[in-house]
Amino acid sequence: MHTIVTNFSRKVIVPEEGIKLKNEPEPVVRKKYEQEIDRILITKGCLEARITALALEISATFKRIKELDCYVILKGGMFFAADLIRALDEQSDIRTKLDFIKCSSYGNSSKSSGKVDLYKIDELQGENVLLIEDIVDTGKTLKILQEMIGKNAKRFKTCVLLDKGIAKDVQVDFVGFQIPRVFVGGYGLDYAGHYRGLPEIVVIRKELLKK
Repeated sequence: MHTIVTNFSRKVIVPEEGIKLKNEPEPVVRKKYEQEIDRILITKGCLEARITALALEISATFKRIKELDCYVILKGGMFFAADLIRALDEQSDIRTKLDFIKCSSYGNSSKSSGKVDLYKIDELQGENVLLIEDIVDTGKTLKILQEMIGKNAKRFKTCVLLDKGIAKDVQVDFVGFQIPRVFVGGYGLDYAGHYRGLPEIVVIRKELLKK
């Protein structure tokens, strides 16, 4: 049984069994994914509720500015960023600009290679900057980007949807959910290119992951 969550005003700590809203039915993995996905960790309703709350946190922090430069880490951060920026537009007077950073440290593996490939990093700069990432795992990619972008910004903040609690030396200002140390997909996150289009966060079966 999934844990019911009613308060999304702060970071949500997700238990192993996953979370759902009170009025949502018990989440069930679609039949075509039963052999690949172990369970639904965060439902669509929970994602929407927490992102709305995150937008309020961000707008309160940047409340005296007129324009916010949002830099999204591809590919995983695209779904999260789209919903977050729309929520910011609805809930504040801040005008947002959007650009993308393409980077990779996983490839087709479930483990980070330790090498981070970055593209288009030298073009990114702004006075008030929000760096948007899907998940913090080892934190290597995020730390590099923070150092490269943040040094030129007047105000610089980082927002991540998911945090595994592994990276201890990376500062994150806004966190959506703290999740167990499992390999997840869905809502922009993938494994070997699959599962990005799922509307929820799911746990990939261990036997599917490449060693």
